[in-house]
Amino acid sequence: MRKKVWKRFSVFILMVFFGCADDSYSPKPRGYFRLSVPEQEYKMLDAGKPYNFEINTSADWIEKKKNWGDVYYKSIKGRLQLTYLAVDEENLEYLLEEGRNLAYEHTSRADGIEEIVYSNPNQDVHGVLYQLKGEAATSTQFFVTDSANHFLRGVLYFYSAPNPDSLKPVNDFMLEETIHLIETLEWQNSLP
Repeated sequence: MRKKVWKRFSVFILMVFFGCADDSYSPKPRGYFRLSVPEQEYKMLDAGKPYNFEINTSADWIEKKKNWGDVYYKSIKGRLQLTYLAVDEENLEYLLEEGRNLAYEHTSRADGIEEIVYSNPNQDVHGVLYQLKGEAATSTQFFVTDSANHFLRGVLYFYSAPNPDSLKPVNDFMLEETIHLIETLEWQNSLP
C-alpha cells in the first residue's frame, strides 16, 4: 500500500513539475541604464569670442575653429555645437532662413517641432528655439542674432541612438541648459 501511495505521489509531482512548463517564454525587453544629469552650476565662458554666456561647470568648451565650438557634457555624452557668423545687410535673411531650414530637415524623423520665439531687447538677443519630438537626430536647435552684427546657431547631439524614451531625462536637462545659454548670452562689441 505504501508503494502505491508513493507511486501516485511521484506521478503527481512529476505532472506538476512538467505540466507547468510554459512554451510561450519571451525574454524581458532590453533595459536602459538610469542616466543622471549634472548639477546646474554655472560659470561665465570667456573664450575671446564675439559672444559669451554662462556654461555649466561640468561641461567643457571645445574650440573647433574661429568663433565656433562645442559645449561638451562628458557625463551624458552630449554636445551642443555652436556656429557663429558675422552678419551684414546682405546675409541676414539667408542666415535666418538657413537656420529654420536646418531645423526642419529633421521632419522626416521627428513627430513634431515646437518653435519658441525668444527676445531679450536689453541684451539685443533675438531668435528661435526648436524643440523636436520623436526619434530625430537632435532634439534641440536654436539660432539667435542681434540683426546687425552677430548670428549664433546651436544644435544638440548625443552619441547614442535617438531613443526619445531613454533620452528624456537628458533631453529635458539639455533643453534647460540651452535656454540658460540663450538667456545669459551677451554679444561682444569686437567682431572677428
